[in-house]
Amino acid sequence: MAYYLHMTGERVEISTLNNLPISPFFKGMPLASQGKTFNDFLATKPNLFDSNFQFPIAILKAEALRNNLDRMQDFCNEMSIDICPHVKTTMSPQIAKMQVDRGAWGITVANFYQAGVFLNFGFERIIIANEVMDLSAIQQIAKENLNPQVQIIFYLDSWEGLRVAEEAIEKLPEGKLYLLIEVGAANGRAGLRNVEEVLPLTQAIKKNPRLNLLGVSGFEGVLPVENRSPAGSAALRAFCQKMVEAGKIISDELGNPEVILTAGGSAYFDIVIEELRKYGKSGHIIIRSGGYISHDHGGYELTYPFAGQGEGKTFIPAIELWAKVISHPEPTLAILNLGKRDVGNDAGEPMPIKHVTSVDPTVKPFHAVVDHLNDQHGYLVLDRENAASVGDLIGMGISHPCTTFDKWRLMALVNESYEVVDFIHTFF
Repeated sequence: MAYYLHMTGERVEISTLNNLPISPFFKGMPLASQGKTFNDFLATKPNLFDSNFQFPIAILKAEALRNNLDRMQDFCNEMSIDICPHVKTTMSPQIAKMQVDRGAWGITVANFYQAGVFLNFGFERIIIANEVMDLSAIQQIAKENLNPQVQIIFYLDSWEGLRVAEEAIEKLPEGKLYLLIEVGAANGRAGLRNVEEVLPLTQAIKKNPRLNLLGVSGFEGVLPVENRSPAGSAALRAFCQKMVEAGKIISDELGNPEVILTAGGSAYFDIVIEELRKYGKSGHIIIRSGGYISHDHGGYELTYPFAGQGEGKTFIPAIELWAKVISHPEPTLAILNLGKRDVGNDAGEPMPIKHVTSVDPTVKPFHAVVDHLNDQHGYLVLDRENAASVGDLIGMGISHPCTTFDKWRLMALVNESYEVVDFIHTFF
């Protein structure tokens, strides 16, 4: 696979990202590193705790990242299904390449902007897991699809969406579109609410030779599954059964038994696979999980299929946020220099789990609670007086990685000794 800057044609390998100079635009980096390239700085063998990094800083644990990549791909291979990971989680070409190199069928993004980022780095098979209603974006997709190595797929769920797609492509002398009909849930996001709507929309798409309908999509994450409760799991299965029914309608109309059936976040993909398999052996099942790449200490840890399976069988939380205690105004309250600008808290506040004192670089377990966050401050409630001191570092786990990755243009990749072995660049 060639990795290049697509819009200019200038070829740039992903590995050359670390040839960029370190600048003040990358938060967390040591002041003395500015002006050096990332590779030059890596050659000094920096350590998170003794190389003058500026806190707060987000890191990824290299061993956990490798574990999660391998565990998910091995699982998909065992299940004989494909994964097209949702890379909007990380927006990192480096991590996406790790996923593709391990066997991912393609990558998934949320909109054409994100697709453009990964096209610029040479990724060739992309699902836009959304409806696209912008004429210029649809036309660009059609042009990209003229390249026989490129396949960009997006969703339709309405007659208006079909009209816009046809209007866009009719204004081009050549080009084609690849589509999936999206099935949705009541009070959820996009997607057809009734399976009865699938056949007429399929028939209309079929009439246009420049439109290529590949199958059906859905996202079960919009359902209130309630941590695998019986009622929640039943609702999830019913939703997937609706997808299977839609897939059979599309298959019969197109005369193609090998249609795509794609769903699957990072929490209930086992149930999704079980239900979609009821379509039959010819169905091409693709899950689009994204959060598994870093996992977390909260939401996914409570719901994902591999919990409790033992060493080598689980996902491992890979993200840590490290912040400094900058004030200790009350006996059991300390203030961290980390806030909503640095960590997502849409699914729960960050969880303090590790501690490094200002006099001892040894990483030790830690127990406290982040009560709430301001834009740039975290309120650390201690379980006893003076359990942390001004100048100490607190390492925190997170819940829901998507809204933490997007706070960082750069994440340090560290080994188990917190030596920095690489830098992961993001393009939000």
